[in-house]
Amino acid sequence: MQMKKVMLALVLLGIGLAASAKIQLPPQVGDYMVLQQQTGARLWGWTDPGATVSATVSWSKQKYSARADQDGRFELVVNTPKGSYTEYTITLKSGKETVTLQHVLIGEVWLGSGQSNMEMSLKGYDGCPVDGLMDEVMGAGHFTGRIRFSMIPRTEAYSPRRDSGGPWKECTPENVLSFSATGWFFAKALNQVLDVPVGVICNAWGGSSVEGWLPKEVCAGFPGCPADSASVRAVMNSMHRPTIMYYGQWCPVRPYTYRGVIWYQGETNVNVRPDTYAERLETLIDLLRAETGNPELPFYQVEIAPYAENNNPDGLECAKLRELQHKAARETENCWIVTTADLMHDYEMWQIHPGNKKGVGDRLAWMALNHTYGMTFFPGVAPTYDSMDIDEETVTLRFSNVRESGGFNRIDHIEGFEICGADQVWYPAEARAQGMGGNVTVSSPNVPHPVAVRYAFRNWKPGNLAGTNGQGVPPFRTDRILEGETPYDPSTAPDADVTGRWTGTSRMMGRETNYDFTLKKLEDGSWRCEMPGQEPRDARVRGNKVTFNMPVAPGMEFPMTLRLRDDGKLYLEQMMGPAVALSRQ
Repeated sequence: MQMKKVMLALVLLGIGLAASAKIQLPPQVGDYMVLQQQTGARLWGWTDPGATVSATVSWSKQKYSARADQDGRFELVVNTPKGSYTEYTITLKSGKETVTLQHVLIGEVWLGSGQSNMEMSLKGYDGCPVDGLMDEVMGAGHFTGRIRFSMIPRTEAYSPRRDSGGPWKECTPENVLSFSATGWFFAKALNQVLDVPVGVICNAWGGSSVEGWLPKEVCAGFPGCPADSASVRAVMNSMHRPTIMYYGQWCPVRPYTYRGVIWYQGETNVNVRPDTYAERLETLIDLLRAETGNPELPFYQVEIAPYAENNNPDGLECAKLRELQHKAARETENCWIVTTADLMHDYEMWQIHPGNKKGVGDRLAWMALNHTYGMTFFPGVAPTYDSMDIDEETVTLRFSNVRESGGFNRIDHIEGFEICGADQVWYPAEARAQGMGGNVTVSSPNVPHPVAVRYAFRNWKPGNLAGTNGQGVPPFRTDRILEGETPYDPSTAPDADVTGRWTGTSRMMGRETNYDFTLKKLEDGSWRCEMPGQEPRDARVRGNKVTFNMPVAPGMEFPMTLRLRDDGKLYLEQMMGPAVALSRQ
C-alpha cells in the first residue's frame, strides 16, 4: 500500500510539472518573425524535459506537436503557405503554458553573414557614410509590413549558445537605421520584384575571419589555426579568433529555415591565413548546407572592395584574396559572386567600408532573382575574362558571357587596365571594347611588346568595365608571374606553319557560308592568301595568327583573323559568332 502511495505521488508530481511547463523561445521565434514560404519552417524552443509542445497556426487548421528532449529542447516543423502580407499568429502550448506569436509574416527569408561590410548599418560608420542614407530613411515607411530584420549582436562563445539576441524588427524610419545596409538593399530589391515579405537575419561580426564561423573540430584540422578554447582566447584581437562566431552567433540561429545566404567577408583573411581562403570558404559553405539540412542552399558572395591594404594602394594582397573568392565560387555548385571593382568613389582609397551598398545589394538581388528564383531576364552573369591574343604592340582579350550581358557598358575611357612587357614592369593601359564580339584591345606606348595584362588587380585599382546588364567585370590577370612563371613572349616566337589549303563551313542566321583559303609563304618571307574567284591578298603571319582583308562587296573589304590551335586546325574568328574550324586539305 505504501509503495502505491509513493508511485501515485510521483505520477501526480509529473502531472504537476507538465501542467506548469514553461515555454522559452529564442528571439527569432517571436513576434514579427518572417517564415519561409511554401516549405517546412522550423520553430524551436525549450520547456520541461519530456513535456509535449503543441502548435496551431492561423493560416490553416493543421496542428503540430513535439516532445522536448532530455535538455528540454523541442522543435516543430510547420507547413507554410504562399507568401503574402497577411499577418498570422502561431500559438504554442505546453501544459498550462500558452504563448501566442503575433504579426507573423510568410515570405522569403535570407541569412546575411560575414564581417563589417555586411554588419554595417544604414547609419554607416564615422567617415564612411552610406550613399543615399536619408532617402532610404524617408522611404522606409513604405516597406512596413513588407521587410523585417533580425540583427544578431556580436556574441563570443566557446561552446554552443542557445540564444544570442536579435529580435525581429518591423521596418520603420527609425528601425531601418540599424538594419544592415547591404542586406537592406538586397531585401528591398527582392520585395519590389517578388512582392512578398522579405526577412533577413543579419549575423555578422566586423573583422571576423572565415575561421571564426567554423567549429573547433574543423579548425583543428587547419595547420597553424588555433582551435582549443585556451589557444583561441590567446588571440589578442577577439574579432580574429577562430570558432567564436560559430558558437556564439551561428549556433543560436542555425535551426531557422532560410532560402539562401548572402556573404560579405574576406577583408580580415587578406592578412590572416590568406592562402587557404578558398578551401576554407568552401568548407564553410558545405557546413552551412549540412547544418541547415539544405544541400543546395544558395550562396552569394560579395568580392572584397578596393582598399589601400597595409597603407599600400599598389600592393597585391587584396587582389590575391579576390582571386580565391572567385575560385571558391567556380568550384562550388549554386555559389555565385558579385564584383565591387567598379562601385567605388575616388575618395574611398583609405577606408574599407565603401558607401555604395545599393550597388552591392542590387547585384546580389539580381543574381538571386536569376539563379534562385528563375527570373533569367535579371542579370545573373558578368563578362568574364577568357583568353588573350598578342599581336605586336596590342593585346586582344576575349571574354565569355558578353552576349548574355548585353555587351559592354562602354567602348572607350575604360579604367583599371595595366600591361607589361618581358621586363614585368607594369604601366597603365589604354583599353577599348570591340562591340558584341566579346573582345577588348589593350595597349600602351610604353610597352612595344606586351606579354601580360591585368584589370583592377591591386589593393586599390578601381575599374569601370561592366556588362550593360549592370554586373561588373571581375578583376583578373592573364599571367602567373606571382607563381614564378615567365609570361610567353610572342615577339621571340617563330611563326606557325600554316602553309596549304584550308576549308570550312559556318551557318549564321540560317545562312550557310563556305570558306576556302590557300596560304603560301613567298621566297622573300612574306605571305599570300588565295581565294577562289578573287585576286591574291597579302597576308601577315605572326606566331599562330594569320590576318588579311577579305572582299565582301565591290570596294569593301573586311579584316579576317585565322588562328592555329593546339588541335591542328586553323580557326576563323568571327565577330558575331563562334569560331569556324578549318581543315587542311
